[in-house]
Amino acid sequence: MAPNHDVSDAVDGLHDVCSHRTRRRLLRVLRTRSETTLEDVAAELAEGGDDTQARERARIEVALYHCHLPKMADRDVIEYDSESGRIRTTEATRVAWRLLQAREEAIRSNRDDDR
Repeated sequence: MAPNHDVSDAVDGLHDVCSHRTRRRLLRVLRTRSETTLEDVAAELAEGGDDTQARERARIEVALYHCHLPKMADRDVIEYDSESGRIRTTEATRVAWRLLQAREEAIRSNRDDDR
């Protein structure tokens, strides 16, 4: 029996989403929310203080807007309205989060086994 390409494509999409550090950080932020905004997420992902934080937030916001949020929406991991900046999580967001957790646990386990 031939593999189901829809399922295979969905799995590839989840792995693609989890392949970038910013998207992994975004999944961690989204795991406790059903809806948020681009601005709120960028502020949470920004690190540093005062001017550094403002520059970092602006840089992150641009990267989220142009790259990461559209990619996640194209892979159906989130619903994203670029005009309003609204982000909504879906069941696929939770699946991506579980995949990310499993990958991180496997890495930790391998490191523990190497000791």
